Amino acid sequence: MAKKITTMRDSNGNDIPLKYVAKYDKLRDKITRRIEARFRKGRAALEQLMRDSIADLDELAACKESLGEKGNFSARSFDGLIQVSIRQQYNILLDERVVRARELMLGYVEGVLSKIGGNDAQALKLIVAEAFKANAQGFLSTGKIMSLLRMEIDNADWREAKAILQDSIKPQKGKRYLRCETRRSTEADFHPIVLDIADCWPEETKGGNNV
Repeated sequence: MAKKITTMRDSNGNDIPLKYVAKYDKLRDKITRRIEARFRKGRAALEQLMRDSIADLDELAACKESLGEKGNFSARSFDGLIQVSIRQQYNILLDERVVRARELMLGYVEGVLSKIGGNDAQALKLIVAEAFKANAQGFLSTGKIMSLLRMEIDNADWREAKAILQDSIKPQKGKRYLRCETRRSTEADFHPIVLDIADCWPEETKGGNNV
């Protein structure tokens, strides 16, 4: 027989007899615990979804000669209407030489601006400045740095800066992303099935709450 609950523990660790606990406090405790249980169940379901989906893709990948560049892998249903994929994100870490590369590139652009000016040089300055801005995790944008390295500019400082960047790049594996996308027909674009709680508000309350 289950033990009858006669007290409720408050935030100070004190066991309060039920008769002294307000009706609202009892209901608030009940509802917050109910929602927590749903969240834990949902989290466990997502973790199982990931385990099962990755195992399925590993099984499929084992039948293929190569996983693709850098571990990326994708597959489509026979009718072409479902696409699942794993994408490996890479971050770029640069050593202290990046400071010198930035100085050389911005110095070249500033020189062009001081001599002839123009919107093109101003745009290039913005591109260079943005490429060397680190995100909140301290990483530089892979795409932006690669775009600088692809630029062919006939200038000694620019070429030196590119060489410095090439030598100082230290790729680091970031997060892996699992995506499942669908489309109505083979002529339509794929759209992901979004597993994001912020995207799941009921239509009548989306973007707000009832509190």
